[in-house]
Amino acid sequence: MRAKKITALILAAVMTFFVAAACTDGNKPGDSTQGTAAPDDQEEYYGNVPLSDKSKFEGKEFKIATYLGGNISNGWASYFDADEPEEGDRMQAAANDRNVEIEETFGCKITCEEIWNWWGGKEGYLFMLGLRQDGDMVYDMFFLESYIAMSDLIIDGLLYDIASLPYVKLDADYYNRFYNNTYKLRDKNYFIASDITYSCQSSQRMYINNDLLEDLKYDKNYVYDLVDNGGWTYDVMLQMINGQSEDLNQDGIMDRQDYYGFSGTPYSAMGFFHGTGLKGSYITDDGWEFDYDSDKAVSAIDRIFTFVNRPDVYVKEWQNDVFNSGHSLFTTSGSELREIHNWDLSISIGVIPYPKYDDAQDRYYCYCAGGNFCIPSDPTDADFTGAMIEAMSYGSQKYLVPAFYDNFVQQRVLQDDRSRENWRRMLSEWGFFELAGHIAPNEEVRYYNPATKAVDRMSCGEPNTYMSSWAENREVMKLVCNQFYKKFMSKV
Repeated sequence: MRAKKITALILAAVMTFFVAAACTDGNKPGDSTQGTAAPDDQEEYYGNVPLSDKSKFEGKEFKIATYLGGNISNGWASYFDADEPEEGDRMQAAANDRNVEIEETFGCKITCEEIWNWWGGKEGYLFMLGLRQDGDMVYDMFFLESYIAMSDLIIDGLLYDIASLPYVKLDADYYNRFYNNTYKLRDKNYFIASDITYSCQSSQRMYINNDLLEDLKYDKNYVYDLVDNGGWTYDVMLQMINGQSEDLNQDGIMDRQDYYGFSGTPYSAMGFFHGTGLKGSYITDDGWEFDYDSDKAVSAIDRIFTFVNRPDVYVKEWQNDVFNSGHSLFTTSGSELREIHNWDLSISIGVIPYPKYDDAQDRYYCYCAGGNFCIPSDPTDADFTGAMIEAMSYGSQKYLVPAFYDNFVQQRVLQDDRSRENWRRMLSEWGFFELAGHIAPNEEVRYYNPATKAVDRMSCGEPNTYMSSWAENREVMKLVCNQFYKKFMSKV
């Protein structure tokens, strides 16, 4: 058996590194003091909110609305309000400490209500629309976690430009600059992400089986060093997996019970497309543009088609148990980091970005998603709403982010210092977002994504029909997207 199974020992002392590693580019724990002094005067601040203004917020309640399970759960959730955190739950305790500090500082209250069932559709949008039609908009902030309705919310005029709120300082490092810059539409930020929702922000990434790396006589830092010096490329990965397949049970059939150089899912294999730096779609001054038919896009899809059909690669099913059981050197993931504690792992794993397209590529590109929130177009108190978004973002950097890292030290997700550093850089330096991935004018555009569809079909053994499929849908996609563009621009 190639897979040498060991139990990962995780030392509590690495928390010191966690806090240090998080201290750059939007994922930095705050200092331990309650306020921060402005550099040019003696005013005390909490984030960007001057404490001299706190009397304006006394007795007020900041109300957040989200879907069932969207506040605190074992799934894809945030930590808005945890008045009575479960004993031993670091994330809940951190959220509670943050809220208590803000509530005591400003004399206000923060609450979150879980309201609608979410099935990945327009449930949150319909709830917001109903409140508007009834004239009963009693919530200050919405966490929808559904991208299908984002353009509808904008077109229907249901959202307010968060960047224009008092106190909100989007260039502070407790806001996600990649997200907020991508979804800025004509200088307006209808959706933003900050450290309030840090636990819901995710990045596509790769994992290494460190045990197998040693079995194959590689130094334990070999891939990490390549990543650091910019030499982690697609060709290097191919060299490492080349010929690494074996019929472990000797039944004459290569399936997920056997050994491979690489295993993954159709969705996570899509990361090789994004890893080239292709945007997919983006908005210019002239309208919505696509790079799906560029030479690089065609080449990237051809590469993926060849890759998923290699004998040393297993990309055929929507589960990762080949890697989990120690039967592949590499795997990929397109879901949140917390998924790993559901894996049956008894191996040592490392975290790295998807490889570069080639040596000439400027940096690593890791597709990111999640963590966006919005506010209604008619906030009852813009000053209070801005102050709370700013205070909770700053307070989350101070309390929630260190707890997130500490929590996952204990749960074996990020097992070594260099994996933790790579994760930080995925969210702060290497990440990028695709515009139509979140703001799609209709479900056809949202789910079509020609590259994703092509990779899905390839994994099922179908031929590479990427270009013909894109040609059939190109004009429809461009028409629908630019109709949205015109409608949106007519409202600003």
